[in-house]
Amino acid sequence: MVHLRTSLSLAILAGALSACPPPPAGPDTDSDVDTDTDTDSDTEPLPQSVRRTVRVTLDGAPAPDVVVVQGGTDVLYRTGEDGAVDMEIDLTVWGEFAVVASHPGARQTFAMVDPADDAELLIELVSYDTTDNPEYVFQDPGTPDRRDTTLQCAHCHRTLDDDWYASPHRTAASNAHVQELYAGTVAAGTQAACESLGGTWAQGLQPGAATATDRCYLGAGTLPDLDPSCAPNCDGSTEVNGQCADCHAPGIDGQLGDRDLLEATGFAYEAGVHCDVCHKVDFVDLDDPAPGVAGKLVVHRPSEPDDFPIAGPWIPLTFGPSHDSPNPRMGGVQRDHYKTGQICAGCHEHAQEVLVPGESADPVRWPDGRLPVHTTWTEWKQGPFGDKVPCNACHMPPAPGELNGSNLQDFLDALDPGVTGGWVRPAGAVRHHSWIGPRTESSRMLQLAAAVDLQTTLANGLFTVTATVQNVGAGHRIPTGEPGRQLVLHVAASCDDTALEPIGGDAIPPWVGAFASKNASGDWTRWPGAEVGQTVRVLTRAGWRDDPGYGPFGDGTFIGRDAGNGRWEVRGVRTITAVDGDVVTLDGELPSGTLALLGPPLEPPGGEAGPVAGAPGHAFGRVLVDADNTSGAPHHRAVDVQLDNRLAPYESVTTNHEFQADCEAPVARAWLGWRAQPWWLAREKSWSNPEKIMVEVSR
Repeated sequence: MVHLRTSLSLAILAGALSACPPPPAGPDTDSDVDTDTDTDSDTEPLPQSVRRTVRVTLDGAPAPDVVVVQGGTDVLYRTGEDGAVDMEIDLTVWGEFAVVASHPGARQTFAMVDPADDAELLIELVSYDTTDNPEYVFQDPGTPDRRDTTLQCAHCHRTLDDDWYASPHRTAASNAHVQELYAGTVAAGTQAACESLGGTWAQGLQPGAATATDRCYLGAGTLPDLDPSCAPNCDGSTEVNGQCADCHAPGIDGQLGDRDLLEATGFAYEAGVHCDVCHKVDFVDLDDPAPGVAGKLVVHRPSEPDDFPIAGPWIPLTFGPSHDSPNPRMGGVQRDHYKTGQICAGCHEHAQEVLVPGESADPVRWPDGRLPVHTTWTEWKQGPFGDKVPCNACHMPPAPGELNGSNLQDFLDALDPGVTGGWVRPAGAVRHHSWIGPRTESSRMLQLAAAVDLQTTLANGLFTVTATVQNVGAGHRIPTGEPGRQLVLHVAASCDDTALEPIGGDAIPPWVGAFASKNASGDWTRWPGAEVGQTVRVLTRAGWRDDPGYGPFGDGTFIGRDAGNGRWEVRGVRTITAVDGDVVTLDGELPSGTLALLGPPLEPPGGEAGPVAGAPGHAFGRVLVDADNTSGAPHHRAVDVQLDNRLAPYESVTTNHEFQADCEAPVARAWLGWRAQPWWLAREKSWSNPEKIMVEVSR
């Protein structure tokens, strides 16, 4: 018996060294071969199908309940107690006729089918070593301009690599915001620039290189916040790491999990979440509260030495969605979590203990001692699309132009569909590995997620606007993901393009941000640092909102103050016309209220996200607070969840807004904007934080 893995391994190794094999030579026109077609031939045409008995062994013993499939088809058979199964072989399949045995504990193996030979087919599976190998070195994913050999995933999987390269997954570790929030730094190129911001200029570690460099330490940072003994510069001098690398740099070689993000160099830094990490996930442990490769994502790196190395010193092992991927270069093992999207839960579901030294979660509010930081997976499971429309359906759209995931169409001059290049998949079965989301402008995913409806009435000079925001397109709550995400509803009214004065109704809540705030006992005419054109917004408390919300914020566990969703109403907005020291002059008398906020002019949104609390509108988010009760705290600082009023699929919230009108046909306008970061954090870190408009309506 020919050892299939050995012979094919050598063939693929040859391909790796020469990029791709040359196309097969055609018939020699000078030879005696007769190339004419004999229409009178008595040769019987091939039947459409034949039946064959396939016997499967595992480690030499009959293997029952093993999936057996003909490559390029979707009809799955299972072996009986004797390890055998009778199956139909479709002879109309394009390419090689082969049957593949797929067992959860063995690499897929195959047997070729000769339509003229009805002998029983034997497939011998061998169990793989189930221990993870810390000596394994994660493979090079390749890039669009660097894919020369099969040692790089991109050599064959070109479209998938192009998608991944342009995705946030690739930059999960190299993202400047991630690195700055990890080390507590800001981007300042010189000591003078750093000190002008109020930062500390000191030597630290260069992200991606782990070499000494000058950095500007300022503001929030996982390392200094969780280990104040070394603040502000804790680079390489603390064992506290916040587990950030477990998801942002999961491909650091060696020990998996609990690694310093500054250890990420090479592919672990440049490639972030890449092919060889995701496709080494053996299973997803949803019961483990920790995210990433130290928790939910159970990674299995191969440990059996390869006598005929084709991809390093270990026999390849790759987990994926298909039962018929037996190419030995891959060492394929089928797993359903790639089809169901469950692999996404590995990082997009995170119940976090309070990490701040000396702090803990309120046991009455959070009996398990953990705060719901990321819950996108649970939101989807609990929604109408749960277990029906997986994450892949929206975030990995179909690539109907691809014959299969390894760009078979690009290699048809060199090989037929089959074991080496894979078989042709149905149109749309290949999914783009782009993981589109709110930052993928071309997807218009933001614009499809929500709808805003306006209703208006005019009576006795009072223009009332009713705005309803609904989640109409997302299979999870909006916004979701990182807790700093916010949706802000802005409402305005005008007469003949002249803005109307807001005099009542719902206001954008204080947690969205303001330049400064003062309660009723403060002096509302004194605002240090105020500028002409800025506004003072006066609000009053009007109890608590009963918006739907996530978990205890929506199931009745938290009500009133415990739910944190205060109702704030506009009393009036005044514009600063002059400044004398800290004293401001306004364009009108300030109304009474319980809170005054200093903010920018009331202008249509669409540029940088501003501190617009107190303006007419509303906001949606999961708002974490730190030990100083700062709203919008990064989750490493969080000690509680102040509120969570994010909208589940098809949920809606209605707000009311009042304007003083002196015309017969005032116009109402509303914008719903998406923000990636809380305003105060973006300002502290000098980050660009554009507000992306999801919906704009007028009536």
